[in-house]
Amino acid sequence: MVVILIGFAAGYLSGHFGLGGGLITTPAIRLILGEPAFIAVGTPLLVNIPSALVGAISYGRHGLLARAYILPLAVFGMVGAAAGAALTPWIGGGPILLLTATIIFVMGWRFIGERGSGTDEERREPSRALLAAAGATIGVASGILGLGGGFLLVPFLHFYLGLDIKTTFGTSLAVVGAITIPGAIVHYQLGHIDVGLGLLMAVGVVPGAYIGSRVAMRLPSALLRRMFGFLLVGLALYMAYFEIVTLAS
Repeated sequence: MVVILIGFAAGYLSGHFGLGGGLITTPAIRLILGEPAFIAVGTPLLVNIPSALVGAISYGRHGLLARAYILPLAVFGMVGAAAGAALTPWIGGGPILLLTATIIFVMGWRFIGERGSGTDEERREPSRALLAAAGATIGVASGILGLGGGFLLVPFLHFYLGLDIKTTFGTSLAVVGAITIPGAIVHYQLGHIDVGLGLLMAVGVVPGAYIGSRVAMRLPSALLRRMFGFLLVGLALYMAYFEIVTLAS
């Protein structure tokens, strides 16, 4: 039941914030369930697949997808994710999670301090080369960190391309659903995925992602941005504290 509830929480926050769920499942697997760092990095990728797809479908039904960006970001992201996952044995699980916490903190602080509307009036039209480079970079980070890539994809879509926050969340989930697949395959081959644990979490993830996306679409955009920022900062501090204490002991 604890595992299913973790999955539900991850799915809810995935659908609510366009992240794929790894920001919850990674620390939960490490801190609550006490699994090794590599399992905490790899297993969330398996859980991210249904979480991201359910959320993306929900946003898509309300026209909240930037469809022109999804394919190039997803294709190059999948290549990058496979490469990033293959690099993890040479990096180490603890340092990976500390790096994750640092990146999450920086991104969260940026959302908390954001000014302006972030609406379609500020949108930039990216070149195919930019989308390819961004997708590959986000994919590598996803494969290394096991977080699906949404923690980088959401800031890229919102701050750089100027998508409104709800379309950002929907588009991020659509891309994350694809990016996660090759990373999950590589991590599985490396022995970093507990399939039973992942499938049990998925039982809670699916309804959680649907409910989270529905709630997000009803909230004001400014509130969503700040909620997203505080979520990232809180998780980053929690993860960093735990890993520093673990490494020091």
